[in-house]
Amino acid sequence: MDFQTVCTYVPRELLEAFGLEAPRLIPPGTVASESRGEARSGAGACAWCKSALGSADQAGALWVGGATCDQMRRALELAGRASAAGSLIIGVPKTRTAEAEALYEQELRWLASELGRRTGRMLESGPLRQAIEARDDIRARMRAVRTRLSGADFTALVHREETLSAERMIEFLDHYIIPAPRKPGIPVLVAGSPVATAELDWLRLLEDSGLSVVADATCTGDRAVDFSVGITGADDPLEALARAYFRRPPCLFVRPNDEFYAYASRLVGERGVQAVVWRSVRGCDIHALEAPRAARLLGRPLLDLDMSYGDSDSPRIRTRVEAFAESFR
Repeated sequence: MDFQTVCTYVPRELLEAFGLEAPRLIPPGTVASESRGEARSGAGACAWCKSALGSADQAGALWVGGATCDQMRRALELAGRASAAGSLIIGVPKTRTAEAEALYEQELRWLASELGRRTGRMLESGPLRQAIEARDDIRARMRAVRTRLSGADFTALVHREETLSAERMIEFLDHYIIPAPRKPGIPVLVAGSPVATAELDWLRLLEDSGLSVVADATCTGDRAVDFSVGITGADDPLEALARAYFRRPPCLFVRPNDEFYAYASRLVGERGVQAVVWRSVRGCDIHALEAPRAARLLGRPLLDLDMSYGDSDSPRIRTRVEAFAESFR
C-alpha cells in the first residue's frame, strides 16, 4: 500500500518508524491540476486543495493528513473516497494550551495504532528514535545552508526533502552543491500560502525584479526546518515527537496567532527584512483576510498578492512586483 501525507502536522518520522515511505504531497500548482481538482471539490475550495486533489492519480494510496482547516479536511475526505485505501485524518488543535497539546499527542497515538493495524506491524521505540534523529539531522543541515540560498533554491530544497525518504535525502545532502549565490536586492520576507511546485518561477520573478527572499514564513519555507525534536535517552519518543511538532513555528490557522507573528517578526529582525510579500492563493481566506493585520504587526511595507495558479509569471503579477521593488530605489 502507498502512503501519501498531505500536511506538515503529520510527522513523517512516525510513518517512517513503520518502515513506510511517506512523501508529502506538494501540489503541482498548475491550471490543469487545479481544474481537475475543482471537478471533484467544487469551485469553493482553495487553489492549494484543488491542485492536490487534481494531482497524479493516487487511487491506491492511503491519504494521511491533518484537519488544519475546513477546506483541508474536506479535501482529505474527498481524496479518501476516491482511493481504495481511504484516508486517515488527525485533528490538529487550533489553540495553544496544555490540553490542546495533550489532545494532539492522543491524535498521533491514534494514528500510530491505525498504521499498526493496516500494516500488521507494531510501533517500536528504536525505529522511531532512528527516524527522529535522521530527520533532525536533515533539518539541521538545511538550516546551515539556508542563508546562502535564494528563495527559489531553498524552496526547491524543502520540496525535495518533503518528497524523499530520509536515507535518500541524506545521500542528496552529502553531495549537495550550493547553487549560484543569491542575487543582491531588497531583503524581503515571503509569507502566506505554501508554494507549489510550479510556483518556483514566481519566487524567481521576485528575485529577478530586485527583491531578495531572505526569509520565508510559509510551510514550504523556513517553518519546515526551524525546529528539532531533540530526543534524549529518557524521552518517550512519541511524546517528544508530539511536543516538538505541536510547539514548532505554527501555521497562521492557530488561534490566537500571536506565535506566528512572533516567529515572523523574529525572522524580520534577524535577517534585516525591509519588506513583506504576502501571498494568498485564490480561495484561502485564512491568509487573504490577514494581510492588513500582518502589515501592522510586522511593521514593514507589504505587497498583498491574491494569486491563482495561472498567475506565477502573469503580466498583472509581474507589474505589481516590479512596481513594489521600484518603490525602494
